[in-house]
Amino acid sequence: TDVLETLSPREFRAGYAEVAKYGLIDQPDFFAWLEKNWNGVFSGGPERAEAIAVSCRAKAAVVARDEHETGDRALLNLGHTFGHALEGYVKYDPARLVHGEGVAIGMALAHRFSARMNLASPDDAARVEAHLKAVGLPTRIADMPGDKPNAETLMRFIAQDKKVSRGTLTFILTRGIGQSFIAKDVPPSAVEGFLADETAS
Repeated sequence: TDVLETLSPREFRAGYAEVAKYGLIDQPDFFAWLEKNWNGVFSGGPERAEAIAVSCRAKAAVVARDEHETGDRALLNLGHTFGHALEGYVKYDPARLVHGEGVAIGMALAHRFSARMNLASPDDAARVEAHLKAVGLPTRIADMPGDKPNAETLMRFIAQDKKVSRGTLTFILTRGIGQSFIAKDVPPSAVEGFLADETAS
């Protein structure tokens, strides 16, 4: 774990987004633990080693269940469909957005979109946003420096995502903290309407 000390604070935060993701996929107790112990993770206490161990076990379990990426492994992409679209928009310029920051915004968007679709409680979306903000991660498109994309532009990037199948959209959505699932055939109009509101704020 000593190598993590070589990272800039920004890159460390970006990596932490992927740690939080494991709690949000299917380990609500781990997410609650992170809410209480993130300071120790950041300061290098025993909490850091615990967070890494839990994350490694979580990823290994998902990959073991779905070695050939035909099902559950897609859950590892929570936040990534939105995040990849934002990264594409800024042309992968790390001065504007690094991968973990895109994932953080993407996870917050996925939870807010799930709430909008009446799949999850708005309280859960607010909780996710509050935690990511607490550690210094962006949670909204408006948090990106520089010019912002509109909904139509983001939809073009989303249409290029590897999880698009025969023109239909697949997202990792949630029914609550730690209750992520693969949502197929998500109506593009619902996504674009949601992004129109998100990019307007």
